[in-house]
Amino acid sequence: MPLVRLPDAGGNTILLMKYGPHGYLGIPDATEEHQSMVHTTPLRPDDVLLCSYPKTGCHWLWEIARMLLAGTTQIECTEKEKCMLEFASREAVESVPSPRVLNTHFLFNQLPQEVHKGQNKILFIYRNPKDVAVSFYNHHVKFPEYEYSGKFSDYLTLFLNGHLDSGSMFTYMRDWEAVINSNPDLPIFVVSYEDLQEDTLEKTKELARFLESTASEEVVKEIVAKCSFNSMKERKGQQWTETFGEAVMYRKGKVGDWKTWFTVAESQMFDAVCEKEMPGTKFNFRYTF
Repeated sequence: MPLVRLPDAGGNTILLMKYGPHGYLGIPDATEEHQSMVHTTPLRPDDVLLCSYPKTGCHWLWEIARMLLAGTTQIECTEKEKCMLEFASREAVESVPSPRVLNTHFLFNQLPQEVHKGQNKILFIYRNPKDVAVSFYNHHVKFPEYEYSGKFSDYLTLFLNGHLDSGSMFTYMRDWEAVINSNPDLPIFVVSYEDLQEDTLEKTKELARFLESTASEEVVKEIVAKCSFNSMKERKGQQWTETFGEAVMYRKGKVGDWKTWFTVAESQMFDAVCEKEMPGTKFNFRYTF
């Protein structure tokens, strides 16, 4: 797939791969042939699909779901990219024992076609766009593959124009909202990052019921503790580090960190774009507690 350099408002460029109508992909190796094959990936009846836009808490929810399905916190310490449909090889995905929690940042119509049958449970997590923008900015600055070093104020242009991995967050959210509204029979568990953080235990119990997990209440509490931000960063942060050894995938995990990055004018401009791009949305974007 062709590499492209897209400029931010200050002229700094970010290096991405161009892929089809969905927009852009991150730098990790992936061929166009592999991307197009995702639609035909065979699913097992007990597969669970975790779908999300990047930087919305997918690593966190993936770990919780794996433990709930296993009924224990004693599972292999591995990263979700091993089960990421757009990057992991079909052979690698096939080698994962059941029950699998497959994950993706693709749109619904790009998922394995068997999803439409309604036999596979789907998890969908979302997060307020301002915190996503901040998290994504740090992701792009810290991973050298993107060759990006712009300022956050200039980076906002890239984010709002959808010139990033997985394209526009607004396009992604509109697509999934339409899918959720028009397919009431599909088993989809929807949760926001903010709600999951505010009451992790209650939301994990809800997820356990949705997944028909056999985990006891005591095990559920253990899962919540082991999947806390600090625990995840300590256990798994070393698997993704930048040049200086910092855990790139586990930066802060806070709700409302955007307030330390956005100016008042930028926040107002961002709000106006959100309102224009997603008028009347039923997603409850919570920007603070």
